Amino acid sequence: MFFRTDPYRLKYQTNLPAEVILFASSQVPFDRKATAQLQNLLDIEHTVQQWKVQHPEHIPASAALQKVVLTPDFHKSSTLPVGTVLQTRHFFLPQATGNDVGCGMRLHLTELQAEQVLEERARLIPALRHMFFEAGRNIPMNRLQREALLREGMMGLLETTPTSLQTGLWQDFHLQDLWQDTEHTERLGSLRASSTPGLQDFLGNKAFTRDGQVGSLGGGNHFAELQRVARILDPVRAHLWGIRENQVVVMVHSGSVSVGHTSAGMVEAVLKELARQGPLQARGFVPMFHMKHQSKHQSHSQTLQDALHNAANFATVNRMMLALMVCSVLRKCGLETAFPLLYDAPHNMLWREGESWIHRKGATPARGMEDLMGTPFQSTGEPVLVPGSMGTSSFLMAGLGSMEALCSASHGAGRVLSRGQAMQKPSDGFATWLDRVVTPLDVRRVRSDIARDHLKDLWQEAPEAYKNIQAIMETLQGAGMATPVAELEPLLTIKG
Repeated sequence: MFFRTDPYRLKYQTNLPAEVILFASSQVPFDRKATAQLQNLLDIEHTVQQWKVQHPEHIPASAALQKVVLTPDFHKSSTLPVGTVLQTRHFFLPQATGNDVGCGMRLHLTELQAEQVLEERARLIPALRHMFFEAGRNIPMNRLQREALLREGMMGLLETTPTSLQTGLWQDFHLQDLWQDTEHTERLGSLRASSTPGLQDFLGNKAFTRDGQVGSLGGGNHFAELQRVARILDPVRAHLWGIRENQVVVMVHSGSVSVGHTSAGMVEAVLKELARQGPLQARGFVPMFHMKHQSKHQSHSQTLQDALHNAANFATVNRMMLALMVCSVLRKCGLETAFPLLYDAPHNMLWREGESWIHRKGATPARGMEDLMGTPFQSTGEPVLVPGSMGTSSFLMAGLGSMEALCSASHGAGRVLSRGQAMQKPSDGFATWLDRVVTPLDVRRVRSDIARDHLKDLWQEAPEAYKNIQAIMETLQGAGMATPVAELEPLLTIKG
């Protein structure tokens, strides 16, 4: 049961040592169905205690669930609630990221004005549809590149891609200052992995081949969007970041697609084997401990971390390719522009910090200036991308490094209607924003019944299916988690 402690915080009553805090104003709808998932997750503390009893010589006595933070977009999902941040000591939960490991946000800046994009809509829409959904993307890769990106992320891909490779999207790849872009990517977009478990099919052979993985947008609430800067809310930070009113920016929300699904399946298989060696929590959460002198357990732990890093590395590269696909279309339509990256960060991932682990499921890092010394953001705080729905604004914020919130913030507005509920009928403004949505199917050129079935999928992402983005923003600001820098309005939205 939650009880309110101030206008922006609620605490969850529990007999566990770990503090559980929900950041939400009274204007943010509360998803009661997510509470059952939360309680199930909290039961992991009992599982940890059982493991310590069975393996006292290997598991530190201080191993524990330390803290749980719930962001304003807290709502039920298939495993644990979206908007959950966990801090654990001496163990991690591989399943805490969900299946879309490494899913996150990316924002590029351009030199374009909104009017330039609007004037070219008639050319841009079919060109974007061709690039994203009609075999327009051409990103041939060989085994060396694929293995390098899985094992070392962006750094690995940059080191194994010769400048002589100019086929398809690689022309745009080489035009981009990607070495500088890595400095604007969380952890340089490069997580080390010693192996690539379960991904032999993706690696392929030595020859350059195209595949359906890299540059895949995915479904659900994933998107690539051309936006205009509608309002500057923090002139100083906006200037430091190169943000100007009416400027066009490109936001990408995507993850690890099939690679992540394969890696998540590998994680599940390993955990099932480990579950036979100790107590298993009712819903299948298995803690992974740092157990000395337990080589088999440590081997499994390394395999799991490799699988998670493989997927996260792929997700970062995938978002980069999706952004370059948009840039390529802009250039082909006569809209030449520089395309610097402001920031890229995952919101489904694990972070090791000393003896503790931070798990974020649908929550984005929001570190403050003091945490980012020596980086491009030491004078501003970490860029925080908070997307709205297809019919509402998104916001660019700066992290304030709130330790109370485990340096985290919302990754979006959060659903208030399930996908099934949202598909029952179109929203009132559906026709208005449909005109600027690019999907695999041009509904104006197909039979009405086919168009209707296709459009039902879009209804799932209607503005009414999500919490009010303004209420989310007010909570993040009022609770000291992040401060708004700019409001971004959609111009063209690409949906899978």
